[in-house]
Amino acid sequence: MSCLLLLCSVEIYKHNKEERIARTWGTTAPGLPYVEEVITRAGNWLIGGDLEVLKPIKYNDGLDDYRLSPKQLREEFDKREADAVFAFQLRNPVHNGHALLMNDTRKRLLEMGYKNPILLLHPLGGFTKVDDVPLDVRMEQHSKVIPRLTVMLM
Repeated sequence: MSCLLLLCSVEIYKHNKEERIARTWGTTAPGLPYVEEVITRAGNWLIGGDLEVLKPIKYNDGLDDYRLSPKQLREEFDKREADAVFAFQLRNPVHNGHALLMNDTRKRLLEMGYKNPILLLHPLGGFTKVDDVPLDVRMEQHSKVIPRLTVMLM
């Protein structure tokens, strides 16, 4: 097994699960899928610090080119000469309502004086509903219907 990253300046916190759930979802009502799957089953402590990536994780699923680090994103925005970045995160295929919202946001940014606003489209992978469209299918759809001024990331 090889080392992928180092965690430096480590800080350890008590995991106040109920507070985290309430602040994130505005409720502690039972039945929220992510809460049940991730938060309530998690340990009682959280760890944080400065993360140094030694070797990026590769999934070899055909989608690795979309998994960009914050540094890679900044470089991509600079390369495209973006003067504003607006983000849209979704777990479903893009539909007309999404497209209208994305186009309207870009239009408003142009009206505000920005010359080259770029959309950062962030499709959710990982925990989604059982009947959701698979991530690889959504990514294929996004690449066909979203303009080239979009940076896609997972």
